Amino acid sequence: MKTICRRSSVPLLALFFLLVTSGTAVAQTGAIAGTVRDAASQAPLSAVFVEVVSSAGATVASGYSGPSGTFRVVEIPPGTYAVTFNSPGWRTLTVDDQMVEAGRSNRLAVEMEEQRYSLNPITVTASKTEEKLLDAPAMVEVAPISQIEALPATTPMEHIKNKAGVDVMTTGVQSNYVVVRGFNNIFSGATLTLTDNRIARVPSLRTNIAHLNPTTNLDLARMEVVLGPGSALYGPNAANGVIHSITKSPIDFPGASFSLAGGLRQQSGVTDITGAPAGGLPFTTEDEGLFHGEGRIAVRASDQFGFKLSGQYFKATEFVFVDETEASQRQIAQACIAADFDLTSDACLNFSEGLDLTSPADQALLRQSVENVAGGRDNNLERWTFDARVDIRPSPESSIILAGGRTQAISSIDLTGIGAGQVVDWAYTYLQSRFRYKDLFAQFFVNWSDNDDTFLLRSGRPLIDKSQLWVGQLQHASRLGDQHRLIYGVDLLYTNPKSQGTINGQNESDDTITEVGGYTQWEWAIDPKLDFIGAIRVDRHSLLTDENDSFIEDLIYSPRAALVFKPDQANNFRLAFNRAYSTPTTLNYFLDISSGTVPIVGPFGFDVRAQGATKDGLRFTAGQNGLPQHMSPFAPLFGASPHTLLETSAAQLWTEGLAVAGALAQSGALPPEFAALLPLLQAIPAPSDSDVGIVALFLDPSQVGASPSAACPTPPFCEVADLTTLEDIPALNATTTNTIEVGYRGLIGDRVLIGVNGWWSRITDWISALRVSTPNVFLNGQDVGQYLATQLVLLGQPPAAAQAIAAQVAPVVASIPLGVVTPGGAGGTGSTLAVTYQNLGSFNLFGGEIAATFVLSDEFELEGSLSLINKDTFAADRPGRGEEEIPLNAPKTRGSATLRYESESTGLNGALRFRAQSGFDANSGLYVGRVDRYEVLDVGLGYKIPGTDFWLQLDVQNVFDNDYQPFVGTPTLGRVILGRVRYDFNPL
Repeated sequence: MKTICRRSSVPLLALFFLLVTSGTAVAQTGAIAGTVRDAASQAPLSAVFVEVVSSAGATVASGYSGPSGTFRVVEIPPGTYAVTFNSPGWRTLTVDDQMVEAGRSNRLAVEMEEQRYSLNPITVTASKTEEKLLDAPAMVEVAPISQIEALPATTPMEHIKNKAGVDVMTTGVQSNYVVVRGFNNIFSGATLTLTDNRIARVPSLRTNIAHLNPTTNLDLARMEVVLGPGSALYGPNAANGVIHSITKSPIDFPGASFSLAGGLRQQSGVTDITGAPAGGLPFTTEDEGLFHGEGRIAVRASDQFGFKLSGQYFKATEFVFVDETEASQRQIAQACIAADFDLTSDACLNFSEGLDLTSPADQALLRQSVENVAGGRDNNLERWTFDARVDIRPSPESSIILAGGRTQAISSIDLTGIGAGQVVDWAYTYLQSRFRYKDLFAQFFVNWSDNDDTFLLRSGRPLIDKSQLWVGQLQHASRLGDQHRLIYGVDLLYTNPKSQGTINGQNESDDTITEVGGYTQWEWAIDPKLDFIGAIRVDRHSLLTDENDSFIEDLIYSPRAALVFKPDQANNFRLAFNRAYSTPTTLNYFLDISSGTVPIVGPFGFDVRAQGATKDGLRFTAGQNGLPQHMSPFAPLFGASPHTLLETSAAQLWTEGLAVAGALAQSGALPPEFAALLPLLQAIPAPSDSDVGIVALFLDPSQVGASPSAACPTPPFCEVADLTTLEDIPALNATTTNTIEVGYRGLIGDRVLIGVNGWWSRITDWISALRVSTPNVFLNGQDVGQYLATQLVLLGQPPAAAQAIAAQVAPVVASIPLGVVTPGGAGGTGSTLAVTYQNLGSFNLFGGEIAATFVLSDEFELEGSLSLINKDTFAADRPGRGEEEIPLNAPKTRGSATLRYESESTGLNGALRFRAQSGFDANSGLYVGRVDRYEVLDVGLGYKIPGTDFWLQLDVQNVFDNDYQPFVGTPTLGRVILGRVRYDFNPL
């Protein structure tokens, strides 16, 4: 035992000796610690290489700054040193004459300046925390403040339209729909858009209308685009990426800026539906003026308090577009007005679908709708915005931010899936509060709309929207040693649509949505060159639940995993898997609005109704013969309501056919020979289902007015439906996107930044655009002919005469859609031809992006991008109807190149911006057709008057005036010339 003790004392003594000697060594050296921040934004800089250099030029110690910008370099012998700070994209900083004493630690707080053309800017969106571009675990594109200030833009989205992976569908002078990696749509909200961490979409409608955002160009600090799924941190509806606008703090960016811009939008002559130059307009279609004024005032009362005010006013004339359906509806509306709103006239009845004309309220609504349509488009665009913010920083590690803003869209034209809408005095308002203490972040905000007077241009129906979105979010981060970091948080979203029955119709009383989610992200520094990032998010959506499921089964999971390899500060390789999901919108669930009428004969027609699938789905009602029941616009002729469900039988359809024939004969609409046959036909007994078959066909809106073809022999009724297997329209599921990405981002030398990204996605339960989901029913023409001939002979007609009458009558009878098979839960008061949403099957796609920036000199920078997707249409199963093509609604190939120039000595700056894209087939709601390829060159010039704070700027979009149409149903765009005078006052 003693021997064992003596032997074990040897390592104990050695350990004691090491501790003593190491303690002595530490006591004989010193340290330098502190923080590193970005000079402009005051954001902490991580991964900055810190070197302590002796007077002889030797490095005696070194280290890196951490995620919060803190650093500590130890074991420095006593002496006087220079401390250098290096990071790609920032100017090297050296702090001289730092005296180090044994056993003591010096404190340093330094600020680094970005290079003029920044290749490694600070970002926050990819990881919900501040990090440099080269450290982000995703493909991130940044529009920095220098690019934003150099471009006079009508909306902030102009600043990112040349970035990799971004698709901008420009629909007018100020209107656009922006998505990442395709799947654009009219009225799109496919990509999550944020402003200062706040969801910036229109509440309830969940669409990204950039000109409703109160943010001004003068108040933007930068814009970030994250390519790829973001649900793990941001929750639902970030399946393809995130676009984040970040505004300036009044403490970090005090001063005043004002700009006045004016110019022209130019457009080649536009023709009307006859091919003649568009007339009757209070302006020409070619050269029209444009005005845009902006202002920002920010006051920094102290380092702890500041406030700012910003606003803008915009006025222009929209690019002209003549919608043929609008034009024909306008003529009918004017005829109704000329008839003094006689409710028996065909012109007025054209606008009556879904209305009860015995109701004074519905009569008033019809009058309002007719007047709206008769007035046509108001192409005068006008809006103003106001934004305010207060920043309070009680300490360097805490902040409180209060903000609010409002946009008043006095007049604009915005496209929807059921036709263009005339916006009149649409107000969008938000209030936001944010709190940060060290690694704790909390925010609460509410967005709401206030609109009474907007309406659809095709039907004139009002679109009242007073919807609200309430959001509360809490996030915290903590470190577990030097290698591990956790980010975790919870979100609560409450959506409350309020449309007074104009948008959500019969669903108005039960259409709120609550979403609750939580997430955790683990960052593990496996070694200095390799990081692992894992995240999991769990959400519960109040409508994506099943009463038969447990609470756990109703949860939606969004995992994320990534490996990031950084061989040095300048290079980043990554491999990632993400699962994201997109929930059905309130429109997908609750939409219930008439989008127009499909006329049949005389005053009779079907109410084409945009119909949400509801939280329970839509179910057809089976009749006595097992076939789903239908509604008939001719039902009032035999004492029933057009919204009554009727038996889908040959006998019932025969009754409806005779009723409409009698009405037409009485009105004189039938030719005399047909009217003479009517008493004979009425004497024939109604056929049974075995005598005359029933044909069911889906209407194809794109074939209205088309000629018969092999694909559609009887346009616009083209696709055959089998009523014996017609499936109910089920409740909607969330769309799931699983994505694998591999990418690289790095600096080559100190003047070239390149990013390459490849990705593969599998999308499941895709939610279709609005599609006709209810088939029309006809009597089989051949069966009708045979039955008529047989019955006429029984009534005493000679066989030859019977055959002649049957041949004359049968084709006419067979061509009339006598009813529409409609679910029992469909809205409206007329015979509802429902267009609704459905989940489709699964499909795969892959693509990639390349982005490169070349700093050619201290004055020139070249930036380019190329984005590729393998297809522009994808096939997926549609329940009960075979495969359906899902459109990308964006080009497979798009590229851009931008050459920038900036000279501090001369005050000149400029840019050449080129973008090109391939053509594609578009299909979004009512807008179906081909979009041709196009190429556009823009030019910008700027000059700062020496010795002043005045800037003169000129920007010309589409220099060569190459007319192009970005999407079906949008105007042809020409040249836009905009000159701006900007004044900046900085009190520092």
